[in-house]
Amino acid sequence: MRTLFWAVLWGVPSSFLQCRFLEKMLGGKYRYTYVWFYLGSLIYGQANVRFFRVGTIWGNLLYLCGCAFVLNMALFHGSTVKKSFFTLWVYCIPDVAFCAVMPLFYASAAARGQNGCSDIVLDALNITVHLIRFLMMEMLQRRLYVLKRDFTDRDAVYFMYIILFIYAAVTMQNDLFVGIEGWTTDVLFLAAVFCSLIASAGLGLYIYCIVMLEKRLLERMARQQYQMLGRHLEISKEQYEHQMKIRHDMKNHGLCLARLLAEGKTEEVLHYLEQWNIRMDCGTDNIRSGSVFVDALLNPKYQQAKKLGIDISIQAAVPGEEEIAPVDLCCILANALDNAIEACQRGMKEGKPAGWIQMKSQMHTNYWVLEIRNSNEIPSAAYKGKNRGETPSAIYKGKLLSSKRTGAYGVGLQNIRTVVEQYEGVLDLQAGACFTLSVMLPLTAKKNPSASSG
Repeated sequence: MRTLFWAVLWGVPSSFLQCRFLEKMLGGKYRYTYVWFYLGSLIYGQANVRFFRVGTIWGNLLYLCGCAFVLNMALFHGSTVKKSFFTLWVYCIPDVAFCAVMPLFYASAAARGQNGCSDIVLDALNITVHLIRFLMMEMLQRRLYVLKRDFTDRDAVYFMYIILFIYAAVTMQNDLFVGIEGWTTDVLFLAAVFCSLIASAGLGLYIYCIVMLEKRLLERMARQQYQMLGRHLEISKEQYEHQMKIRHDMKNHGLCLARLLAEGKTEEVLHYLEQWNIRMDCGTDNIRSGSVFVDALLNPKYQQAKKLGIDISIQAAVPGEEEIAPVDLCCILANALDNAIEACQRGMKEGKPAGWIQMKSQMHTNYWVLEIRNSNEIPSAAYKGKNRGETPSAIYKGKLLSSKRTGAYGVGLQNIRTVVEQYEGVLDLQAGACFTLSVMLPLTAKKNPSASSG
């Protein structure tokens, strides 16, 4: 009964910190995620203590990680790979930290003729390793919270390999240290120090991997920003050249109008001004969504598609800043339109017509709906593994195929999926001769912004 009481009492702060960590890194699916997380952790933890009594370190790890993974799949957003990584991170660190401090206490007890550490020492060690775990969780969360959108499944797989390798090496070394008998006092303490240093180095390698991963993600983000800056400079150059042409024409238009007015040709002046206005309207922004951020994004995309000969139509009504952050809104629109333009360009490279794009963005009472449809030239990677007679698809194993790298998947859809999961929305993809991307995001505010399309 006492053990259950302490398990329930200790489970409150422990499960709270774990749930807080997972919610920040993955996002919770439900309003009271912590309550379900606490109850689930308590149930499978006590079931292990009362019934299974998993005796080995690896058996205990597999049981705890398996139960926690199922619970995380039910309560949190994110990919399966990322959930696996964070589950291993939470449960591998305590054992490695335990191996970093336990040999010294074990050697001290053995030198006094005791068979293992006392219960008080073991309780103190357990509290210490859990504090180390919470510290490592906080460190990972602080390093990757801002960059978690760029944290890919491939990064998670690499990190899981390192975690398991260090865990296996440290725990096997600890088993050997405890299992060998007949140590002399001097050799015992020397071996204990050696084992503790190796386990401590494993924890240091965990920290080093976090720092290097953050550096890698920052470098990746810097490259993306550099590419975006390059595209922005190209657009700014085009706008500047367009303004210079208008300024040059203004002088000629002024001379022409002055000559017509001097000759008293009023009707010709009015007709000239009417034609001039029509021409000026053709050079203005075609998209007016009500958001300066969205307009600044959509109009260059619209002009880019037009220059490529793509038949594009955009109807844009978007949420306000109080409902969806502009950076998240533009992330969805930019990546979706880039994928649509890329799909049309694939057909052009093979000598086919430029294709078409249709975008509809609509506001409803409690949610925003985006639908982008485009003609689709399916990349060759979609044919891999297909049987003869099957229809290839631009979606392979739930991911959008990219033509940038053979057999690779585009990161644009991953960015869209991350934002949709953050707002607890719905993303739907349908592929074939026509590709359709649909997004529905719930809105927190009741008031919808108005927008017009051009």
